[in-house]
Amino acid sequence: MDGAYFKPMIGKKFGETKLLILSESAYSWRDKDGKLVDPSPTHPTENLLYWGIEHFGKPGFYTTLGRALCRKKTPSIDELKQAWNEYAYTIFVQGSVGEGWKSRPTSKQWQDAAPCFVQLIETIRPLKVIVTGKTMWNGYMPGCTGPHLSDDIQAYKLSEGNLVWCLAIHHPARGVHWEEIGEQIRMFRSIEFPIRD
Repeated sequence: MDGAYFKPMIGKKFGETKLLILSESAYSWRDKDGKLVDPSPTHPTENLLYWGIEHFGKPGFYTTLGRALCRKKTPSIDELKQAWNEYAYTIFVQGSVGEGWKSRPTSKQWQDAAPCFVQLIETIRPLKVIVTGKTMWNGYMPGCTGPHLSDDIQAYKLSEGNLVWCLAIHHPARGVHWEEIGEQIRMFRSIEFPIRD
């Protein structure tokens, strides 16, 4: 994908479910020697496997979302792998937003991310996208080009006319209860939306 830095993680069952989870951004960190490390193009896969599965339980994005997807507080590694295998997962802002989790994307990074997202959905063709962050959804994602059911459920129309439905949820690292997010995702998955206008 031209212009994209991050390569999405594609779960083994994505071809059946056509579900995409979109997170906001990634940051750089210091290694044990104090050297600044930037996220690599394969960061969505690496970070998900490390924090979302192998080291599950640290408070934050991956633990909240893992609980929500599995619909239980202490899922096993196998349950987490099975849940994430139903999705593709990637990051909206391309590249690092700076050092540390408090770093925020610049206006240019937000702006540059929008066409990469459109190209991504044209390429992998999900049916549904879970957008994890209402700040990103309301202010920085490209405007939806398909039907508008509510402020938080809208669709993009792909080049051939198929629709990609999006659900915007609160960012999972912002203190939202995993049960609430899990129920929103479950309901969104169960709705049969029209595939075309």
